[in-house]
Amino acid sequence: MEYHFRYSLGLVTYHLNSLSISHFKYLRSVLGRPNASHYPGFSSEPIDAFGDLHLDLEEYCADFLERTDDCLSRWIEDALANPSEGHGLPE
Repeated sequence: MEYHFRYSLGLVTYHLNSLSISHFKYLRSVLGRPNASHYPGFSSEPIDAFGDLHLDLEEYCADFLERTDDCLSRWIEDALANPSEGHGLPE
């Protein structure tokens, strides 16, 4: 897992061997629709983004945290196979 921080939490990316996926695309694949995750929460407090990411990891990212690489690989491949689903903007 890679994340960027400059004044607030920015890009969050998951890596598995040569595969990479953004938090947005990973959660869109897991949840079946865009913008259903906690992160980013768009709070005025920069620390809140870490809490939102923590909730997502706890509630939706068991494949990343607890299961085999094959489980995570399937989510990444599914998300990459459907790149046009969702646009990253709130509905």
